[in-house]
Amino acid sequence: MSTHDAFSTISVRHTDGSREVHACARFLGIRDGYLFLEDGVPTDRAGMGIKTAQTHVLALADVAAVDIETHPDSDDNSETGLALESAGLLNLDGTVYAG
Repeated sequence: MSTHDAFSTISVRHTDGSREVHACARFLGIRDGYLFLEDGVPTDRAGMGIKTAQTHVLALADVAAVDIETHPDSDDNSETGLALESAGLLNLDGTVYAG
């Protein structure tokens, strides 16, 4: 069992055609026109030995789709995918359209 069970690979497709991949992240929610994601692997960005998770805030106006892409050795029913599905945001093809 993985130590990051609630996290999946999340791909964000932007309206300009670019794609941003978060290898170990989870979907936190949508609020006030923004999409919130959290990295599952804490990093020491300040170089002070303190590891913290990074939160990504993306404007929905710039997001075309969010795809949940599980790793080949994991099962398709990740907790991130289940949370999106229960919120009514995950389509059958594994995408959620935010805009």
